[in-house]
Amino acid sequence: MLGTIAERVHCAAPRTRSGAKIFRREGWNTHATGAIDSCNRAIESAARAERPLLVLLGYVEPGCDAVGVLLDALDDDPMIGFAVPRLRGVGDDSLAPLGDGGDRAIDELPRRLLAEVPATYLVADAPARCFLIKPQVLANFGGLDSRFRTVAAALWHYVGRARRCGFRTVVCNRAVVGAGVDDSRRSCTVALRELPEADRVLLRELLPDVERTFQEFGTRAVAPSESRIARALPHLYDARPSLLLDVRNIGRATNGTAVAALGIAGGLHALDCDWEVALLARQEACTVHRLEDLFPGWRVYPTVPDRQFTVALRLSQPWHVQEMIELHAVAAFNLYLFLDTISWDVAYAAPRHLDATWRFMADHADGLVFISEFTRDRFRRRFPSPQPPATLVSHLSFEAADYVHPDVPVTSDRDGPILVIGNGYDHKDVAETIALLAAAFPYEPIVALGPAPAPTPRVTVLESGMVSEVELHQFYASARIVVFPSFYEGFGFPVVTTLAYGGTLLARHSAVLDEIVAHCAPGGRVVPYTRRDELVELVGRVLHGERVPELTSDPGARPARPQSWRDVAGTILRFAEDLSADLWQSRWRTREHIVQQLLAARGESVLR
Repeated sequence: MLGTIAERVHCAAPRTRSGAKIFRREGWNTHATGAIDSCNRAIESAARAERPLLVLLGYVEPGCDAVGVLLDALDDDPMIGFAVPRLRGVGDDSLAPLGDGGDRAIDELPRRLLAEVPATYLVADAPARCFLIKPQVLANFGGLDSRFRTVAAALWHYVGRARRCGFRTVVCNRAVVGAGVDDSRRSCTVALRELPEADRVLLRELLPDVERTFQEFGTRAVAPSESRIARALPHLYDARPSLLLDVRNIGRATNGTAVAALGIAGGLHALDCDWEVALLARQEACTVHRLEDLFPGWRVYPTVPDRQFTVALRLSQPWHVQEMIELHAVAAFNLYLFLDTISWDVAYAAPRHLDATWRFMADHADGLVFISEFTRDRFRRRFPSPQPPATLVSHLSFEAADYVHPDVPVTSDRDGPILVIGNGYDHKDVAETIALLAAAFPYEPIVALGPAPAPTPRVTVLESGMVSEVELHQFYASARIVVFPSFYEGFGFPVVTTLAYGGTLLARHSAVLDEIVAHCAPGGRVVPYTRRDELVELVGRVLHGERVPELTSDPGARPARPQSWRDVAGTILRFAEDLSADLWQSRWRTREHIVQQLLAARGESVLR
């Protein structure tokens, strides 16, 4: 094989500015004097002999098998001008990154990555530390431009000139070459950003499209997916699995979304698991909810980080496709906590293109976590997919201690007002309910969370989400009755909170109410109703101490101990661990194509 290769290949191994040792192999025609002069003589000699030219920069030691793969790649397509192999890392089981792009914290990629990527990448402008040039290119593009200070910059210009005439570069992922152990440059390609400033200025002048080409068509376009795969295989390079919790849907208010997300995050923090965990949160949420204090040891990112993770878990449903594109860019496994389909069903509250956003999630998410069977059933009915993602139903905490405020005692005294829980959305039915109760019980004080103006002086209406936690819990602890008139919920925090304080809850009867109450620990009581006119009679009976129908949990189906936030977090983490244990369970490949097409349709640049 060596004799055959030697007869077909010229080799240029120019000295670098740092005086790197020259690589020689017996039987190969080598040129190794000054850098650019050496390359130009090699180009002229190889063109005259009509042979490919093998260019080596630094301590690179290509084997004959690898060179054979490069030769075959040049012959595979008449418009392939250059063939580049992969570079082995420090260890036999590692690879050097292609070059710029992706997670810069990953110095080397696991060799196992080669099983996850195609045999070749067809790229543009990728001069490498080892690459083969086609005879046709050598014969038509002359030598390197001697105005450049470095051979690396001159090669960038040379490859760019050929590319502008249609000659592309192929990266051969099945050809792996070694490098000297004392070579500190551990990337396959020559980094554009590391060229001397004078060379970069000249290169931009001669090739105005060089940076755009590198970003959109070069190795810069494929490198992010490789480091994303590496993050999904942390055990292969002795790293901890990493998890990014996306809580960007939390704002200043303490609403159901915030309670669910912070509860799960708090449970995960209490687990002290072996994962490296970070939070992605809006700055206002970091400040108001003091996230750095709540989660010591976790890094909190106010913007999408420039590193990548094994798994990205958004602790609420996404509202825009852009949010999913961003999570795709930072992790090979994308999971979403889904609370309810209410916005889609009521329509008026849905952001534009919500239908397409959730259909994208149904088709391309790696896993969905639903907070009730009720929510999972609604989602499957509304967003069917030919290949639905893995799903998990994980109810939220049922532990009473997770819902009582430490500064608000649980007492048997119930001398407070009737408390109506809701907000400004129509499905909460707050305005109609307080109007009905105010008319039926004119002498009873009523406090409501909702949008309606108070119909009488004995009714106090507070804006939902703007009441302090202590004040809200004081209402729960003292209310004679809590009324929860909502038509539609995914879980129902007022249910578990009222029961945690041992109160009486009147709630509109629904499938999700049955599901949640069945898992609650004994304490308090839930009185269901279906029509508003039933509510007046039931409130009157409760106020007068008369018997009313109640929903009760099933002692046979109820666990010995109600699950806490820590239990919920453990269940979700095991789901993430099971999914991420096998990279083939990730949909990153198909998602990558769709994401690039979406970005193209919007006229945006490729992923970083």
